[in-house]
Amino acid sequence: MINFSFVARNGEQIIPLDVKLDYLPGNQTQRARRIAVGELLAKLEIENATIDASGNDMATVTTADGTWVIGESYSNQGSRGKL
Repeated sequence: MINFSFVARNGEQIIPLDVKLDYLPGNQTQRARRIAVGELLAKLEIENATIDASGNDMATVTTADGTWVIGESYSNQGSRGKL
């Protein structure tokens, strides 16, 4: 399993999104980001949105309530503990 952590932001609102995928060779970040978009729509209970996932490091979801930007979540390395 590979775990991906994303954060969706809309102004001051922040929603953490975690995606777990079975391991496959190659880069799966874009696939995980697209799954995170679906999770965001489910959490917001929104049926219609405009999605731009063409960027390499983020996806943009535009709804009637505003625009959400989904990017990878990075934690402070000091808080992670021993690697």
